[in-house]
Amino acid sequence: MNTTKQAVQLPILEPSRHNYDRLRVCRKCGRFTILMDESCPNCGKMKLVPVMRQARSQTIRRMLNELLITFILTIAALLLSPDMRLMALFAAVGIVLLVALVLVQRRAVERETARELSRLFRRQQRDIYDGLVEDQRIGVEEVRAGNEVEGYHILRKTAVLVQNDRLRLALLSLLQNFRLRSDMDLELDSLITRGFDPLVAEYIGEMARIKRDMIKERSIRYVIEHEPKILQMEQGWNILVGVTSAMVRMKRYITTYPGFIRRYARHLPRERFVRLYRIVQSDSGLLQDALAHDLEAIRHELYPNDPELTPHGAIQS
Repeated sequence: MNTTKQAVQLPILEPSRHNYDRLRVCRKCGRFTILMDESCPNCGKMKLVPVMRQARSQTIRRMLNELLITFILTIAALLLSPDMRLMALFAAVGIVLLVALVLVQRRAVERETARELSRLFRRQQRDIYDGLVEDQRIGVEEVRAGNEVEGYHILRKTAVLVQNDRLRLALLSLLQNFRLRSDMDLELDSLITRGFDPLVAEYIGEMARIKRDMIKERSIRYVIEHEPKILQMEQGWNILVGVTSAMVRMKRYITTYPGFIRRYARHLPRERFVRLYRIVQSDSGLLQDALAHDLEAIRHELYPNDPELTPHGAIQS
């Protein structure tokens, strides 16, 4: 593990309603990117627009074409009319059709924009992927140039749309170089790989230490699934104890994974053991589990006279 970690301030990844909200496309060359530069990273033109705006523009253009076709047909009908009576009839029908079409289009523009966006993603899936891969290359170049924080931020933004273990491990490798703090904008679940990797286990252990509320179902299941491999790591035991300590904050995790918690309960810090003991004591179902018997034995051995380890002690947060 890196022992010379940098003290840095990681940029905040602003939340967005949709994953694609950061994705932009160049109207000149068609390059897709999540980079926040003013100009296109491919052609240099100031033609970058959000993909939603591009989809809306295409929708409005299509609707205008529909109106134009209706207008042209109306004019053609007028020109071909044999008498004034039919000309007036065609004119009235054409005006009604144009007005009705405008009203229908106004009501349907949002729905049609969403459909156009879906078609854009299907039609240009490869172009989007290639653009994001190019963004990743730029992020890697930033890292190699010594701008690790900027490179990490670029890679993190691409990871919202391109999700694979290679990118996850690259992000975890960068995070190992930073001195992480609880006030940082960090994530965990999105960085967990499909298979086991020591980088993932170490990061889970770090989150359990500095930001235990990030230890949730996905990371817990990962740790339990790969427990034997984690135990073989140099800091594996500390990782497992740390995750157990974080799990104690929620009763749901205790009732769901009592067997795992049993294996590390003895090694919990006192305040976490007190919380675990009190939660188990307050639940009639848990009192019938082997976990309750283990906790009672630990209490007698390690904390025989502790006033907080009684059925009426307060549960600490």
